[in-house]
Amino acid sequence: MSQKDIDNFVEKMDFDTPISQEDFKSAIKSAYMDRARQVWFIYKKIKELHPDIDAERIIREGSWDFGLYQGNKIAEKYGAENIGPKEALFGQTSKSGMLVFEQEIKEADDEKAVKYFNACPHCEAIRELGATPEEIRAFCRDMIGACDYAIVHPFPHVEIDFPTTVADGKGKPCRMTITRKKD
Repeated sequence: MSQKDIDNFVEKMDFDTPISQEDFKSAIKSAYMDRARQVWFIYKKIKELHPDIDAERIIREGSWDFGLYQGNKIAEKYGAENIGPKEALFGQTSKSGMLVFEQEIKEADDEKAVKYFNACPHCEAIRELGATPEEIRAFCRDMIGACDYAIVHPFPHVEIDFPTTVADGKGKPCRMTITRKKD
């Protein structure tokens, strides 16, 4: 490949043109889906090569560690003692997440914060790979969902729950509910 071929290839990517919100959303969604696919393939390969190993536990604990890392970064920013439901929800909410997961913040105060995830690129990605509804639910609820619980672990005054998830397959959003712990 000549330098001219490389230059033409890069030029076609059109980096000088501002990206639209839809293109931004598509690019971020693709990245989320690729991350889910990668974890799914690792999970399936562990099960194939080492059936005696608890692959679900490996993914769950790795997801927990990832969430704990994120939660500790939020705690460093705000101070763990200062984080209530509203701060916990805002601390783990991003522009890209709002777009890609089609999130809606329904409630955010000192006692309770609720956010709906109306779409899930993780579920969509592994569904495209042939995962069954039961596998999708387990992947979300029993493995990668540990990340969300770990994010709030450093915050002594809050707890999190997901009464519904997209992965449940009942046509309902993930309903992230963060509440203040009762002393």
